[in-house]
Amino acid sequence: MAYRRFEGVDHTAKYARYRPMWPSHVVERVLSYLEEKLPAPHDRAVDVGCGSGQFTQLLAPHFNHVTGIDVSDNQIQEARKMNQCKNIQYSSGPAETLPLNDHSVDLVTSASAAHWFDLDKFYTEVDRVLKPNGCVALLGYPVRRTAVDANPNGILLTQLLSDFDKLLVDENCWEKGNFISHDGYKDLLFPYSDFVRDDCLTLEYEATLDNFIGYLRSWSGYIKYMEKYPESGILETLRDSMLKTLNMTSSEAKLNVKHNVFILLGRKPGP
Repeated sequence: MAYRRFEGVDHTAKYARYRPMWPSHVVERVLSYLEEKLPAPHDRAVDVGCGSGQFTQLLAPHFNHVTGIDVSDNQIQEARKMNQCKNIQYSSGPAETLPLNDHSVDLVTSASAAHWFDLDKFYTEVDRVLKPNGCVALLGYPVRRTAVDANPNGILLTQLLSDFDKLLVDENCWEKGNFISHDGYKDLLFPYSDFVRDDCLTLEYEATLDNFIGYLRSWSGYIKYMEKYPESGILETLRDSMLKTLNMTSSEAKLNVKHNVFILLGRKPGP
């Protein structure tokens, strides 16, 4: 079955504000695979489970038309607010019923979302809308394997984050879809035999401690924890512990954040 997450107004606002932008080299890796058999210029890409459009926006320079689709109306509203590209159109809808013509799409992407889909139905739609030699790319980064560094305290900071995650695990706040993502889609079945996996890329950025705590507030596991314990101050406790580790008093302290990226790439058969 498909799952619906990240849909509340407050949650989608945090998602749009604090989730990191994908680096351009991740899109370049996807395009290099696509162009092995389907060279530029490219007409259409569709980003499924687009959220607030962090990955969708990076596709715009490479395609005449880009469609971002998400099951959440609130996510689509956030994506439209952030959209500065005339060739991107956003629409609400499920991953299992794509509003696109048969054989009309060069590339289907899904960034940090496919673990919530009904994959059999999604793959049927992918095969229907893709052109021959068109590609599908499923990518993500396991949020609970995030590394945090601020020399010389990186190990201690990452351990604090690991302890925070363990609390979410112990309270059964991560769901099946989360664990599929945490494992990097390693057991995910793929619809095409022309298939490669790439685990070599990273997503790295600098963030203030406050912005990093805001990112943790967007975790679905944290949202579920707060539904159970609405008076809890676990993130405030984590913030204070990180400040103590950094020997700082300002939440404007800078952190280096690193995610390991995984990409699954598959190609529809063609001539």
